[in-house]
Amino acid sequence: MKDKQSTKTQTTKQLIKTKRPSRFKRLLKNKWLKNTSSTLAIVALILAIFIVLNVVINNLKLNPIDFTAQKVYTLSDDSKNEISKIEQNVTMYFFGYDETSTPVVLGRQYEKINDKIKVQVVSTSERPDLATEYNISSTDQLVAVSSNQRYKVVDNSEMSVYDQSSGGQVDVTEQKLTNAIMDVTVSSKPQIYFLTGNGEYGIDSSMPMYTFAQYIKNDINDVNTLDLLTSNMPETCDVLVIANPISDFTDAETEKIQNYIDNGGKIMWMQDPYLNIQNYNSDNYKNINKILGEFGISFSYGIVCEENSDNMIQGYPDALIPNMTYNEIVKNIYTDGKIVMADAGKINTVDSDKLSELKVTASSFITSSSKSFYKEKFTSTDSYIKKSSDDDTKGNYVLGETLVKQINDNTKATLVAYSNAFFATNYTMQVGNSYTYPIYLRNNKDLLLNTIAYLSDREDSISIRKQTGTEYVSFETASGKQDLIVRIIIFAIPLVLIITGIIISIVRKRKK
Repeated sequence: MKDKQSTKTQTTKQLIKTKRPSRFKRLLKNKWLKNTSSTLAIVALILAIFIVLNVVINNLKLNPIDFTAQKVYTLSDDSKNEISKIEQNVTMYFFGYDETSTPVVLGRQYEKINDKIKVQVVSTSERPDLATEYNISSTDQLVAVSSNQRYKVVDNSEMSVYDQSSGGQVDVTEQKLTNAIMDVTVSSKPQIYFLTGNGEYGIDSSMPMYTFAQYIKNDINDVNTLDLLTSNMPETCDVLVIANPISDFTDAETEKIQNYIDNGGKIMWMQDPYLNIQNYNSDNYKNINKILGEFGISFSYGIVCEENSDNMIQGYPDALIPNMTYNEIVKNIYTDGKIVMADAGKINTVDSDKLSELKVTASSFITSSSKSFYKEKFTSTDSYIKKSSDDDTKGNYVLGETLVKQINDNTKATLVAYSNAFFATNYTMQVGNSYTYPIYLRNNKDLLLNTIAYLSDREDSISIRKQTGTEYVSFETASGKQDLIVRIIIFAIPLVLIITGIIISIVRKRKK
């Protein structure tokens, strides 16, 4: 038995020894690997092949492999469906990004879905014309989405938000970019009118509401002014903005606004305290109060101040950081940075029985803290309010409120009221050692734009929110790392193995 196994083993070894190598192997062994220069030529050829493959693959601009559970780097079916319908030419200019950044990765996918969409990764130095057109600085990181009709700018800070429903930070890059493309290609835009003629804050370049008006335009709205003394209420008015009138409306103006309300009008009203109006007399504001009375509210004469350090800016009691209650307007900002109001008044709302008679539903969503106080009397030494006095009343006060009035079975009128207009302006405000516009503070801009979107029924057409956990994640860094790992696996490791094999073969031949 052992002899048979031994004979079989010897026969197998003989077969292995006598098996001739292929012609290619013999050629490689005898002609090339014995010659050092020939060996180097083979190595160079292999390297060249990999370099060419690398260049070709890079030019193909393949999407990084998406390892994230929420598919942060992959367009959703909702986006693909909407983008495929776009018939206008759209260019997406990415400033401050590189090819591995999440917005650019998604942008390249838009290009593949619809050839009407083009992506350019640029800098202000390369395209100073675009920097001027879109008012972009060299430090900005943003996306300018442009069609033949209009453009919209999406700042990098808008790509991630805190979401109440999930309780964590979510990535909304795809949502913002998809909706921006849809916005710049829509056939019609909401019509927003700023009321004039009564000392209101204006929107001309030198006026307090100029910056706010520009933000509204960038959000794909038409912005106009309206003087009801010389014009009728436009039928196309989607939102009427009333920003701090300091003189009363005429009877004619009042009638036109009341008719607008009866037809289901939408109004955003911002009013600074009447204390700021010289020689104020409530009897001189009967028509303004008549319109506000349609919704059961009035604005205050005095100012709300804080004693709670968490609800004020750098110890200034009249620079408020109000509390917010979750609603459609503040749903994405009420736990993330909040807002700042300076020298704000309070909103006085009638009791529930009176609201019921008026067929009004009131919902306060911005309030001062329980440690705040309301102040009407000031002395000449009050450069700013330091503390409350016996003349002041304490309690939490309403600073922002939504009021919906049921006109009939099919019609509702809506008023969003703020007891501060200064917080929406481009007046200069000192915070610490720096100066800024109030609209730039915290989430002021977002609150204001959310209000316009709420009143004009222009919330994002699609909502795509991808959970990233409770901590902010640097998507650009993650994308770059994933891409690098894939490239190492596909290219670097096989290349190292091939070169190692060639070196080992040369060393063995030399030993023989």
